[in-house]
Amino acid sequence: MNELSFLDLAILKKTDAESSVEKFGSMINTSFFETANLLGTIKIKGYIGIESSIGGISKVTITDAGTSILAVAEQKSKEQIEPLDNAILHSLAAGTKDLDSLQNALNIRSGDLAYHLNKLVAQGFADYEIRSAKVSFMLTEQGFNATGGVRVQQSLVSPAEFAGEDDEGPAPPASAKHTPPSDSAPPWVDPVDIKKEGHNEDVAHILKDEHGHRAHAGHRHEASSEGGHRQHKPLSPEEQKRQEKHRRMASKMHYYFHEYLPYLLLLLVVGAIFVGAIFLGLSKLA
Repeated sequence: MNELSFLDLAILKKTDAESSVEKFGSMINTSFFETANLLGTIKIKGYIGIESSIGGISKVTITDAGTSILAVAEQKSKEQIEPLDNAILHSLAAGTKDLDSLQNALNIRSGDLAYHLNKLVAQGFADYEIRSAKVSFMLTEQGFNATGGVRVQQSLVSPAEFAGEDDEGPAPPASAKHTPPSDSAPPWVDPVDIKKEGHNEDVAHILKDEHGHRAHAGHRHEASSEGGHRQHKPLSPEEQKRQEKHRRMASKMHYYFHEYLPYLLLLLVVGAIFVGAIFLGLSKLA
């Protein structure tokens, strides 16, 4: 239940000496209360610490456990692409975007998935976005051309076009499709199979298409990326300032309410006792 997730790792990587609960929301496109809940969960796991101070600023620091996780993630991000990385890239190319769907599709532990996703992001095969305490993933151009984007094009291209034949010649047999060129493997070769055969080339180099499909796939990816950006219209500077002002006001109200409520109650009790003593003294005089 308290296992590391990619969102935990992303929060740890964004934490620095100036980090605070009040400022974190704007960094991850998340409201103050959702950010406080998220940071509280990571604190329970033991990865960060939260220190309250006078003035409403709650500083966020990384614990020894969090530092150890960052060191492991940094080390694993430099490793070579493995079959699990290829499976993650294929899942992303198939349309899987969120953490829960990825974990269910691959049936692996959350911690292992977090480290491998971090590796793909670090090596430029994937990217991510955090919004409302949720993280979503997408392929970069490199990841698109290296895996899913090339494979998706197969269903849209005839066998004759794949082999470079004209209309006069017969379609090549199925076995001919799996004969790779001398320099690089064709797009229909699974990168996992290539790795098993002993090839150590980079995934993007292995799956480079010499028949023009790479440019075609990249064009389709750019079009889909533009459509995705249109769906998430960025906020105007005025709207961002207004949201930031509301978050700060809510943060201050929340802080003062919880910080000074005991003193206010104590003051009311003392006032009530004082008024009661005066009333009792006046009653005796009367």
